[in-house]
Amino acid sequence: MHSNQDKAEAPCRHMERMLQEAASNRSRGLVRWYTLAHAARCGRCGRFLASLRAMIAGLRSERATQTDEAAIERLAVRLK
Repeated sequence: MHSNQDKAEAPCRHMERMLQEAASNRSRGLVRWYTLAHAARCGRCGRFLASLRAMIAGLRSERATQTDEAAIERLAVRLK
């Protein structure tokens, strides 16, 4: 069960998918414009979009910093 704070921070029901697509740069044109304009005026949707963008940036950063285990093995063989 969600707390009242969880419900208060949820985006507008009709906007969730559009916000997800905007955060991941999959939306274009009028849909993207409408989504970003709505998020700029709606605090809940604006916070949701900012949170999604931060999460995506964190995931991308984490993926970029992970070292490929196969590359480590190749390097270990060369150093022996």
